[in-house]
Amino acid sequence: MLFERNNPYTTESLLAKADIQELITFERFSRDNSLWDSMRTCFADDAHINISWFSGSGEEFVESSKAMNRYAPHQIYNSQIWINNERAIAIMQATIQTRLSIDDVQMQLNSDAKIIYCLTKIENTWYIHHMECVYEKDSLTPVFPSSMTLEQQDFKSYRSSYACLSYCLNYLGYEVNHDLQGIDRPDALNTFYQHLDHWLTYRSDSLK
Repeated sequence: MLFERNNPYTTESLLAKADIQELITFERFSRDNSLWDSMRTCFADDAHINISWFSGSGEEFVESSKAMNRYAPHQIYNSQIWINNERAIAIMQATIQTRLSIDDVQMQLNSDAKIIYCLTKIENTWYIHHMECVYEKDSLTPVFPSSMTLEQQDFKSYRSSYACLSYCLNYLGYEVNHDLQGIDRPDALNTFYQHLDHWLTYRSDSLK
């Protein structure tokens, strides 16, 4: 079912798709604009989040995002949604953007990723049950023209799909999970997508 073309929408399924689209967009909007109470309402009580700098519950993710206190807006492109009864998967294509000072030079980090949302319908309302990213590529460039250069060897220990993101998070003092999903590990990624499909089609209740 996952990655297959959706059947023609009925009025009911079209409304469900609109609700899910609104939910995932609003979750990112709340994160980008420090609307922590609003962000909290997007997650199911048993939600789990697994991204570069964080792994834990939805509630912990909100609190950790608040404590992080960094402006890192998301440029959202397209989203694709698959719905099966009271479960759904949405894949959002986005660029994570932030600026930070490295050796007194203002730098721009852009990280391209697919944000994977697994959603459940509880008492007629959709909630985020699980969220993680598939990392694709990133870049780190000076905001203003500069002769600054970073040593290539500083990036060799990182995954190519999120090397710059990992470097910046480490620079800021955050530990990074180096075993996340990324296009540089296609076999593991295909297995991950199979697990998503099994969950979506009720062949499994686990997303691991």
